[in-house]
Amino acid sequence: MNRQLAMKILAVVVFVVVSVIGGWYLACLFSLLPFNMPDFVDGFIRFVLSVTGNNDLANADDMEMLALLLYWIVSTLLVGGLIFAGYRTLRRYQRTAHR
Repeated sequence: MNRQLAMKILAVVVFVVVSVIGGWYLACLFSLLPFNMPDFVDGFIRFVLSVTGNNDLANADDMEMLALLLYWIVSTLLVGGLIFAGYRTLRRYQRTAHR
């Protein structure tokens, strides 16, 4: 029982680490593309800043860093979702193959 729990915890940790690293590389690839910050990203960041009480930024370059942080979070969630979907598909395939 303890071994199964340890293996599940290890699998979750590995999935999280792979998701974070994969999200980092995906965000780095995305940041190489030459484009201006989309209006919805700018609006979302300004909304979050106003909700948290930081209506004014001390430096305008901080907005770009916040956008990159947003891209990294979205990329990490995307990679994590793909890994989870692959895991579920693999488990379903293993269960039907053993019947």
